[in-house]
Amino acid sequence: MTMPSLNVEQVSPSEIAERLKKIRKRMENAGLTAYVSFDPDNIYYLTNFANFVHERPFILVITAEDVFFIVPRLEVPHVERHKVGDLALRVYAEFPAPAGTGWSDRLKDVLPAQGTIGLEGACPAWLRAAIGNPVQVLNIIDMIREIKSVHEISRIAWTSDVMTKALHLMISEIRSGTLVAQAIAGATPYFYQRCLSEAPQYNVMSTRAAGLIQPPDYTDDPHNFSCLTAPCLPGGPFLTLIAGKLNGYGAEVERTIFLEHVPEEAKRPFDTMMEMRYKAYEMLKPGAIGSEIDAACQAIAHKAGYDTPLHRTGHSFGVTSHEAPFLALGEDNVVQPGMVFSIEPGLYIPGKGGYRHSDTVLVTETGNENLTKYPDGKEELTIG
Repeated sequence: MTMPSLNVEQVSPSEIAERLKKIRKRMENAGLTAYVSFDPDNIYYLTNFANFVHERPFILVITAEDVFFIVPRLEVPHVERHKVGDLALRVYAEFPAPAGTGWSDRLKDVLPAQGTIGLEGACPAWLRAAIGNPVQVLNIIDMIREIKSVHEISRIAWTSDVMTKALHLMISEIRSGTLVAQAIAGATPYFYQRCLSEAPQYNVMSTRAAGLIQPPDYTDDPHNFSCLTAPCLPGGPFLTLIAGKLNGYGAEVERTIFLEHVPEEAKRPFDTMMEMRYKAYEMLKPGAIGSEIDAACQAIAHKAGYDTPLHRTGHSFGVTSHEAPFLALGEDNVVQPGMVFSIEPGLYIPGKGGYRHSDTVLVTETGNENLTKYPDGKEELTIG
């Protein structure tokens, strides 16, 4: 697989058509007469339309011949501005709405009278209740999303480039006495500067990303970032993170760093985390099994005398920043070219600190390619 150039162009009608072709093939194999999607991420994947969904639903109905998009009248200009591909809009009045003018009425208009309807697992109960046909829950769109096209890889590569440079900017702000809030303040403006200057069709609804830092006292709690007013003081480990999605596609890059010196008690867990990291990179290639990669990383932690890590070795990226497939015990998925994973095995020692690097990594035909290249050694990551 040749690495594509960085790309911020929106998806083309031909790519949308190819995605729909794959979905319809799976619908045919499952004996479905229609497929209903409610998940905003799946709708973005198939329409290029991103929005914050509140009480007014947006519903996509795929049949053998048509793609119907059920939308509130309020949002028609918004949809028309951003949609890509051949969509047949079916407009409902409002929510709530008078009898005959609501979303459920438009749904009845487009669903086939006979046959089984496919539903994604994320469809809410109230939507399923509005379908009179027999239904089958199948995550068809999610399965199609697992392997990225060249266009998608180039979009993820662009997001990775922005995030890697934002990480460098953020780390460069860390000094003894700097508050976390001060050090992370430049990340979001940098995101928007890149998006607005490089993506002419940028949609703010398709961006949700952040730069974050955990001082040492917080790093044993991986997702606790309630430390904005904490000062950065010499020592470590600190966890620095840039993650989310930009202009429609996700990525992340994280580094465990130190300020002025590496405490003696931090060296062994850091080195163990790095051994786990190297093992994951070594194993991530076509034909590998996701659960086996996670098991190998856990075995390294156990051999070194540490508890079972708090989280899996990796997850995937696409139109979200966390999606299937996973590098995790319990999921025996086969790794394939075109998949994109995080590599982020971590160690967390209660009361003493946590150690984790994360990168966004593309599976190639022969191995893998790190899209978020950044120094990862103790010496290189000791600043100040």
